[in-house]
Amino acid sequence: MAESRLVSALRISPARIIGLALAAIGIILLLMAWTAQSDIDNIGTTNDPLLQHRISVLEDRRDVSLVAGIGFVFMGMFAIALLSEPSSPSIVSESGMISSARLVGETLAGLSLAGNSSYLPARHGLTKERVFIAATKGSAIPPSSLTDDLIMSPGKDGSTPGMLAEPLGLSLLNSIERELDTKVDGAGLEAAEGALQILKHGLGMIRDFHFKEREGKFILRVEYSGLLDACRTVRKERGDTCRQLECIGCSCLLVAAARATGKLISVEEVDNSTDTVVFTLNLKEW
Repeated sequence: MAESRLVSALRISPARIIGLALAAIGIILLLMAWTAQSDIDNIGTTNDPLLQHRISVLEDRRDVSLVAGIGFVFMGMFAIALLSEPSSPSIVSESGMISSARLVGETLAGLSLAGNSSYLPARHGLTKERVFIAATKGSAIPPSSLTDDLIMSPGKDGSTPGMLAEPLGLSLLNSIERELDTKVDGAGLEAAEGALQILKHGLGMIRDFHFKEREGKFILRVEYSGLLDACRTVRKERGDTCRQLECIGCSCLLVAAARATGKLISVEEVDNSTDTVVFTLNLKEW
């Protein structure tokens, strides 16, 4: 069911529909040209005036169909390749991804937050997922009673454990659920991974991603496609972003994992030395 909903969510733009129609007309005309040539070959060389006239008519039909068919196919391919609407939504842009990463990095540095991120499911007073960035490196556990509007900070004395924030990918996940008319809440990682294929095939943001369990922990591999250049810039300028407050695509995947499992998704470490960013995750009860 999730697969059929995914297919229905992949909208075809009017330009692509027109392009496919033009290409189809071109193919039909090329088939007509081939049929005319076949008839000419079947007649062969002849001195019969009627058959010679028939060959002349077929040659004219072949030439017109061939030229028109090639033209329609070219116009169809042009419409599909150049006039189609961009697949990635306007809200997701390279500049926005880079700017948000810079802002997050400066904010966390200004608050002296050095810990990794943990994605919290909507429990213990929360009605939506939140991300917790620990003040210090290590396995800090957020309080067991929270509210949506609560924002913690280390404070001057460093007594509070860290900061709560809205994940950058939360609204993207919500929009995906609306588009697919499905919910990943409590569905498990496998179902969530299936629904999020739209990030690859519908939005063109991500080339590939995969959750895999290994020795009691989970590995998430992510590689961007449409936003690959932005990902490279963020990793070069703000490498800590990948472990503290991830960019929109990775954040969407981690929020979905928290929503689908109902568990705290703790980022233990990140290898972002290549275009395939590898997260080591710990799923905890919370």
